[in-house]
Amino acid sequence: MIKDFSEYKRKCGPARAPWVCVFGTSDAGDTPSVAAARRLGAALARAGCVVVTGGYGAAMEAANRGAHEAGGLSVGVTCRMFTREPNPFLDEVVPTNDLIERMTTLIGLGDAYVAGKGGTGTLAEIALAWEFINKRLISPRPLVLCGGFWDALPALMKNAGAHPGVSLGRAGDSILTAADENETVLLIRDFYDRLKREADTGPEEGAPR
Repeated sequence: MIKDFSEYKRKCGPARAPWVCVFGTSDAGDTPSVAAARRLGAALARAGCVVVTGGYGAAMEAANRGAHEAGGLSVGVTCRMFTREPNPFLDEVVPTNDLIERMTTLIGLGDAYVAGKGGTGTLAEIALAWEFINKRLISPRPLVLCGGFWDALPALMKNAGAHPGVSLGRAGDSILTAADENETVLLIRDFYDRLKREADTGPEEGAPR
């Protein structure tokens, strides 16, 4: 079950600011991905978002640093299983006991999710967010695959010829792809603008249902 973080978010963050979880590589040697994560964190903060990461190094630290430098709120979800220290660009630290609690905390805190290039940990975070949206364990929210590394995932799931009976289900409308941080911010903003319009007037003609 996903913990309700609404009260925590009200106390810590700016009113009505979207909380965006950034997933990405823990390999500090992947300098292009680290630089992209820093730009992403800054772009999200400038758009009024709170930036949440797994709290440690590489892409996580870079996204937090970008948000911090842009004047935004920077949050890290740490894990007591790890001995390393959280990165120095965190305004708030949310400790967890194990990897499963850490991932579900990230999902619970996020109003949107962005995944850059990464390994098995990033893939697990994408899959968990996608599944929780699909099973309606959380409300609809955007899951953006940024930078091209994961773009094959939606196409793979939609390939009925290669995988008969496999479906995106209800989560198909939530998973999006973006070339860079600027497109990512626009997609998140557009997703919530569409939800607001549909709440006010009903689904738009031609919009996913």
